[in-house]
Amino acid sequence: MTVLTMNEPVSLEEVLRYRHRGVVRRYAKEHQATLAEAEELFREMLKWLYLCGRGATDGPEGLMLVVHPEIEKIDWMWHTFLLFTRDYAEFCDRYFGVFLHHMPNEEEDETPPAEGDVRAALETQYAFVYDVLGPQTLTAWYDERRYAS
Repeated sequence: MTVLTMNEPVSLEEVLRYRHRGVVRRYAKEHQATLAEAEELFREMLKWLYLCGRGATDGPEGLMLVVHPEIEKIDWMWHTFLLFTRDYAEFCDRYFGVFLHHMPNEEEDETPPAEGDVRAALETQYAFVYDVLGPQTLTAWYDERRYAS
């Protein structure tokens, strides 16, 4: 197996060729989704993971990608993939050279950030999605809310 390092970026197309039928089947069963819906969500999750990988290496200074309600189903698929721990770790190692950690949102105990800070963070994330994945993905994720719960 070839391990890519952070210095050897992998293409989005290469990441999107990855398949894992077990993850897709489990998601479909646990979320009452069709296999076609689960496969589409798996593809979108791969795009999200690619974005996270790029954010870790090429993102703007201080970029913190956050799963917002508009893409919650993509996050659920990520949770399903994480259950296949060994496969997920091998996927991360192969395509990104680093384990992409899933960090839960624990802001409930903290003082909410200022509205201007939230808006700036959202604009940075939207711009990064646009630059890395293109306008179609940005629109599907955040305008159309195609993957909202």
